[in-house]
Amino acid sequence: MSTSIQATLRRMGPLAVAIAAALGCAWPSIATAQTAAANTAAAQETTGLEEVVVTAQFRRENLQTVPLAITAVNAAMMEQRGQSSLHELTQQAPNVTLVETGGAFGPGMTATIRGIGQADFDPAFAPGVGVYIDDVYYTSLTGSNFALLDLDRVEILRGPQGTLSGANSEGGSIKIYSVRPQGNDTGSVKVSYGQRNLIDVQAMADVALVSDSLFMRISAVSHQEDGYVTRIDYGCAFPQSGIAAVGGLQQDCVAGKEGGKDYQGGRVAFRWLAADNFEANLTADVTIDKSETAAVTLLQVNSALGLATSLNSGFPPGNAAGVAYDNRFVPNNPYISYAGFCGVGIAGNNYCFSPDTHNKQWGTNLTLDWQIAPELALKSITGYREFDTNWTEDNDVSPLSGSLGAEHLLNHTLTQELRLDGSLASVFHYTVGGFFLDQVTTYPTHQVLDYIAPGLLFEFLGNDPIHEKDYAGFANVSWQILEPLTLNAGVRYTHQEKDYTYNRYNPSTIGGGDSVFFPPGFSGTKGEFSGGKTDYRVALDYRWTPDLMTYASVSTGFKGGGTNPRPFVATQVVPFGPESLTNYEIGAKSDWFDHTLRFNIAGFYSKYKDIQVVLLSCPQYSGGSAAVPCAAPVNGGNAKIYGVEVEAAYRYGGLSIEASASHQHFEYTDVNPASGIPPDSSAPGFQPTKWSIGAQYDARISNGATITPRLDFIFASGYETIAVPDAFSYLPGYHELNGRVTYRPESNKWEASVVGANLAGKLWYTQIFDLYSQSGSNYGIPTAPRTVWAEFKRKF
Repeated sequence: MSTSIQATLRRMGPLAVAIAAALGCAWPSIATAQTAAANTAAAQETTGLEEVVVTAQFRRENLQTVPLAITAVNAAMMEQRGQSSLHELTQQAPNVTLVETGGAFGPGMTATIRGIGQADFDPAFAPGVGVYIDDVYYTSLTGSNFALLDLDRVEILRGPQGTLSGANSEGGSIKIYSVRPQGNDTGSVKVSYGQRNLIDVQAMADVALVSDSLFMRISAVSHQEDGYVTRIDYGCAFPQSGIAAVGGLQQDCVAGKEGGKDYQGGRVAFRWLAADNFEANLTADVTIDKSETAAVTLLQVNSALGLATSLNSGFPPGNAAGVAYDNRFVPNNPYISYAGFCGVGIAGNNYCFSPDTHNKQWGTNLTLDWQIAPELALKSITGYREFDTNWTEDNDVSPLSGSLGAEHLLNHTLTQELRLDGSLASVFHYTVGGFFLDQVTTYPTHQVLDYIAPGLLFEFLGNDPIHEKDYAGFANVSWQILEPLTLNAGVRYTHQEKDYTYNRYNPSTIGGGDSVFFPPGFSGTKGEFSGGKTDYRVALDYRWTPDLMTYASVSTGFKGGGTNPRPFVATQVVPFGPESLTNYEIGAKSDWFDHTLRFNIAGFYSKYKDIQVVLLSCPQYSGGSAAVPCAAPVNGGNAKIYGVEVEAAYRYGGLSIEASASHQHFEYTDVNPASGIPPDSSAPGFQPTKWSIGAQYDARISNGATITPRLDFIFASGYETIAVPDAFSYLPGYHELNGRVTYRPESNKWEASVVGANLAGKLWYTQIFDLYSQSGSNYGIPTAPRTVWAEFKRKF
């Protein structure tokens, strides 16, 4: 461990460079301010750090008094950093990895905290990181990279939140809180325009419908942006290749773009102050996303698999026979793709899928707060959400017919939570409550997987319903034993029931009915999981001074089991069990120098049991044949995880600096021999090192206006993407530099900004899909190149 920490410290050497770069353009103003402070007593005024309020323990508390590792970011900080999505927001949070998915996993998000989470969108799996919007649980990774519209704050809770957030928050929780209506008759409009025809418009209005009692807040966003990967018609660009052009003659042989964004969303919120002791908040939101398919490019091809006969496809008509799937389809330019999105199914059916996505989601929630007595309150949170999502993928990322899919997910979810909060003599606080979830997801799919059996065209339709119900009861207490000593404890029991029904059919062009690739009567086969788990948490904190608190805690979390949702043969319908985590943590939270410097640190050690991993080869479930494709989840073994996290913030006058750093280590202590996992490997998605620094300076000029330059620098190390690593499964790390310059007049009625992302123009990949030994393809999602845009915001 000491060697790893030393390596981490060496990597942090560029921190000094980043600080110097962030402050360089503002240095003259800083020097002027310091000179004035030295000569004039009135200029010695210090603006310290603001108090941050969180509700992680079901009540409003100062962040610095909560014995949890929490990153809290308010709306002002999001805007200063130019962050417009959940992925961008979490880049500065230690040991947190949130990235957009794509390809076969569609429009969603991979989320891990301290290496615990989930990448697969399939509803057979639990997320591992709980995402909550105004305390309403969002059950799916699909569509979860939310646009940050009209938010008050975001709280990122690291470590298992089994007692506070419930099941499926094993790694941690991300809690998003929108602004409640104030009835202050205010509004704002922000317009952005930039490279790749980026156009973003956001608007908000907050009005009183009935003075002092009924308020309404409306917000909306519209965002368009061109893609940054160019899709080339291979037959057009290489007419001697033996592959016919799909679209005929085209200008520059361009078939389209990938990675473009096109979404609109809106939210309306009502707040009713019915009495001095009763408040109701009703919200409804909708988002319609019609973006292009994710920016996917081919990285390597395993031509040794000999798939030429299955991939020559004969489509479009005129293709030469025996065209091999090899490295000719790997472009020299990382922002080019030769994906054709066309293929040939059984009976010679030709398909071309549209390379785009469509996601419509909406939801509503009603929160009721009743102050029954001065020290007794009841809260009810009712949520209902639906989404309807379509996307397509070309997983061989070539003009040939190897792996083509069209996916469709439909989901509706009802949740209900009740909390009773009370306190006794201001030294004993308690919360007891219950939670209920009922969700149904239907997963229609059309798969053309010709790589599975060379010379045989493999195709089927699926239509799988998945039903889940959760029941939970919980209790949490906080006891101030002595004035500086507090005990926090909690317990939650959760019972889960989930069933997955398999349906496999032939396409209607050959008569429909049960799939020829599965046994007769396979459709209707059901896999079930049912189980309960008790989680607990105990935390003891001691406040040494008003500005220094230390704590120690132990907490647990889990995510439930299920059944393999992707059997390639009937014998691969196998169950997998739940996994669990026990986390031991110590930490300190402190403010220094009249609240101008904040420094928080946490160290943790976790026991990770029955880890759920996906095997890409499983002869034990495939009749002894390792050549049969596989995507079976299994409980691969046990491991220990330990690490350290640091967050710091400094503010003096107009100067603000925020920094974070984390390092963690993963080690298997026991491996299931049948899994084939090397004992010295790491878990998929486990990121060892991450750090960031951001700095800005509010420089006042002679007319009273403010100019604020800001730079943010992020480093994140690489990690393995599959359970059994190979030569192409490692996703390298990256450095990213972002910047912003903002001008505000003295009236603060408007502001203008220039914002830049990936200012250094670096290329890295946000995802790698390694199917090198399965279908022969290894493809990735490159990050967008340098992007600069301008913003103008007007307040009313």
